[in-house]
Amino acid sequence: MRKDSERLAQLRRQLILGSTGEHAYDEITRLLATSLEVPITLINFMDEDHDWFKSAVGLSPRASPTDTSFCEAFFHTPDEIIVAHDTTLDARFKQHPFVIGAPFVRFYAAARITSAGHTLGTLCAYDMKPRQISVEQINTLRTLATAVMELLRKRTASGTVSHQLR
Repeated sequence: MRKDSERLAQLRRQLILGSTGEHAYDEITRLLATSLEVPITLINFMDEDHDWFKSAVGLSPRASPTDTSFCEAFFHTPDEIIVAHDTTLDARFKQHPFVIGAPFVRFYAAARITSAGHTLGTLCAYDMKPRQISVEQINTLRTLATAVMELLRKRTASGTVSHQLR
């Protein structure tokens, strides 16, 4: 599913991969980090080879390879939200390299980002300790993911695109 040509074409139509930082996306990741009280939040977009981070709190790389992608799970479920309260107990993640090794991720929550019915990426949160989150926090995650999708829609509709990284 990650390499689906229609999905990848839709992702590329967004002109988001490799774009520079944008305040609105950064505000969303900061708000999610505060709302869920987690050290790491990301808005990422998944191309065929890696997860590319449009915005990140608590993490400095701009991308990660597919073999370290937690968000790959969205290609194997119809769920719009995934919450793993303890990744060591969740069959989807317990053998993940970042669960069994550094940084020892213990909590993961994410919402799917879509366009035209295709999964383009996620808004996600991580912690190094297991945790529970409330229904209200899950609703915040869902609402913020919807805001990301609206930003994408406006971005492509207006033709306003930040400079691409070279």
